[in-house]
Amino acid sequence: MNTGIISVRYSKAIYQYASAQGEETLLYGEMKRLSEQFRLLPLLDKVLKDPTVSAETKMKLVTTAANDKASNSFQRAFQLVLRNGRGGYIQHIALMYDKVYRKEKNILTAKLTTVQPADETIRRDLVRLIPKEAEEQIEFKAATDPDIIGGFVLEIEDMRLDASVKNQLNQLRLSIAKH
Repeated sequence: MNTGIISVRYSKAIYQYASAQGEETLLYGEMKRLSEQFRLLPLLDKVLKDPTVSAETKMKLVTTAANDKASNSFQRAFQLVLRNGRGGYIQHIALMYDKVYRKEKNILTAKLTTVQPADETIRRDLVRLIPKEAEEQIEFKAATDPDIIGGFVLEIEDMRLDASVKNQLNQLRLSIAKH
């Protein structure tokens, strides 16, 4: 079975269970921490895929990575995942849970990348400019990247507005190369 299909099915089922328990928001935070740990520790994914490592050890690793005091929903969900031999999908399940949660809660993600940290006024103005439905919330992240030279890159869900100097120079280079 496809990794995407498996992780989507598990993440939706986990969301439904956590929602019924009233822990979906708590679980969202735990899944975000778990996803961050996968990014910081690539070895974690390898250990979870290793068939010689016991399910109990894998559960301890996952619980520690997310939060030592993991919620009941978190523990029950990943006990099920590990019992079904799907430890290798935990990273994908955590990432998909993030998407499922945001969709269910009508949360848009926006990321602003600038050369220097953007001040709060600029961030507020950009959030106000983003078209949204009445009940949608915006989860805003800011990042810095000196490689863009100047300007900004704004990403909203799957859309990207690249108003960076680096992009403009690349466009100019391509235009000159054509002629």
